Amino acid sequence: MKSIDTNLSNFIYEKVKNDIVEMRRVPGSFVLERRIAEEFSTSRTPVREALKRLMQEGWLVGEDRCRSRVSELTELRCHEVFAVRNMIESYALNDTFERCSCRALAGKLDMEIKKMEDQKDDPIAFVHADLHFHTVIVEHVGNHILTKIWQSISDEIMRISIFSMDEERQPERIIAEHNSIMEALWNENPQELISLDRHMNLIMEGLARMLDKN
Repeated sequence: MKSIDTNLSNFIYEKVKNDIVEMRRVPGSFVLERRIAEEFSTSRTPVREALKRLMQEGWLVGEDRCRSRVSELTELRCHEVFAVRNMIESYALNDTFERCSCRALAGKLDMEIKKMEDQKDDPIAFVHADLHFHTVIVEHVGNHILTKIWQSISDEIMRISIFSMDEERQPERIIAEHNSIMEALWNENPQELISLDRHMNLIMEGLARMLDKN
C-alpha cells in the first residue's frame, strides 16, 4: 500500500508541476488539496506528499494546511535564472569554438530548428523544442556537471519562456534568432555570438512586458 501511495504521489507531483511549468496553473493561482484529491480520485495523503514536495522546491507557496499558491514569477528571480543560463550557454559555445567543433554542433542545431519549425502552431510544443535547441548546445560540451546544473533550471527556463511569449515574440522571429546562433557556428566566427546575448535580452524584454500587463 505504501508503494502504491508513493507512486501515486510521484504521479501527482509530476502532473501538478508540469501544469505549473506549462502555465496551465498560472502564478498566484490557488492549489487546493481537496480539489487535487478529487481530480485524481484519491485520498489526501498522496496529494499532501506531492504538494509538500512542490513547496520544498519552490513551485508552491503554502497559504494554510490545505491550500497553497503557485509561486509568482518575479523579475528578480527571472533575471537570476537567466544569468545562470547565460553563463552556462556562453561557456558551452566558447568551449565549442576552442575545440573547433563548431560545425558538428551546427549540424545538430540545424535538426533542432527544423523541429521548431514543425511546432510553430503549438506554443507549448514550440517552447519545448526551443529549450531542447539550447540543451543540445550545453550537452555538446560533454561536461556532466554542467549538464546537471542546466537540467536543474530547465523547468524554470521553460515557465519563464512560455510566460514571456507575447505578440512581439512570434515563432518566426524566435527561429530567426536561433538561426543567427547556428550561422555563427557554421561560419566558425565567435564574433557573431553577440546574437546569443541579443536572444536572451529579447526574452527578458518580453518578460518585462508580460509582468507589466499582470
